[in-house]
Amino acid sequence: MLRKLLILVLFFSLVFAGCTKKAKTTEPVQQPTVIIEEEPKVEEVQVEQPKLEVIEETPSQDTTLTQNVVVEYKVQIFATYDETKANKVRDEAKGKFTEEVYVEYIPPYYKVRIGHFKTKEEADSYRDLVKEKGYSDAFTVVP
Repeated sequence: MLRKLLILVLFFSLVFAGCTKKAKTTEPVQQPTVIIEEEPKVEEVQVEQPKLEVIEETPSQDTTLTQNVVVEYKVQIFATYDETKANKVRDEAKGKFTEEVYVEYIPPYYKVRIGHFKTKEEADSYRDLVKEKGYSDAFTVVP
């Protein structure tokens, strides 16, 4: 009896083992799809290039505007962030010089300057006079 039972167990184990295995099916391998696009057709369009004209300019009679520009040279003796200091230096310098002494604010500095000279040579010679009177850092301001 034990022997029959053992044979039955073996039989059923083989049967169930075969049933649990999945059937191997072969699916067809799908080939990748290749899409070939045609290049777009380009139509040639001819664009007319504008013709460039060479214009020769002759000096016009209206050059008086550039000739009437006033060029001034000045002598700078001091520059500071503090307006009060600049005014104090200006007041001291007014007693020493015959030319106009004034403060110009050109951000961020208050600059103490002297004169309105028409030529650089005039300004340079006055600068030398200013240096002799104690303002050793004075320099000519060129527009």
